[in-house]
Amino acid sequence: MWVIPLSAFMLFIEAPSPEEGLLAYSTIHLLLLQLAVLVLAAELAPLLNTPWFPAVRRQWLASAVSLVALVTGFAALLTLATSAAARYDPSFQFLQLLSSLDIAWVTSAMFFGAWRMWGRTAAWVLGTVIIVVCVASIAFYLNVVGFTPAGGWLVDGGELLRIVIPADMVAAIAAIAVLLGAGFSQPTVQRNPQS
Repeated sequence: MWVIPLSAFMLFIEAPSPEEGLLAYSTIHLLLLQLAVLVLAAELAPLLNTPWFPAVRRQWLASAVSLVALVTGFAALLTLATSAAARYDPSFQFLQLLSSLDIAWVTSAMFFGAWRMWGRTAAWVLGTVIIVVCVASIAFYLNVVGFTPAGGWLVDGGELLRIVIPADMVAAIAAIAVLLGAGFSQPTVQRNPQS
């Protein structure tokens, strides 16, 4: 539902040069990718109501981690296809992929944990907040550092540490805390009924 239409759109409207709006184009692209991640997470979340992995003590947590991996894999495929269709510079395709993977796992972990602990509305709100914060940090980094003349990723380790990494760390800590909180708030499953 997402890969073909979004790739076709980006195939016909390729990424502009840095002087003609690459920052805005790539930011909107990253937001669309993460919106797809959020929608997929919402579609998959009800699957967590049924216990998986009968041999595991924390069945819900194991199931949620599996879905986080699935959603992150979906984000990777969608990002690879659409970035190639947009004809980004290869180094910038790599940045979009790294950014998308990083945001996708955090967003889905937060979404599933919040869904379990506080319900659907909280999951949508917290997932959206994660996306906005993480995409904004990438956009701000690109605004400060810029691009190579060909539209490639201009790497600046100092600015990454100052702008992107703190936002990523806060988002990751929050998402892990919520996911673990949801997982450990569930009763453990005893493997042996006699114990």
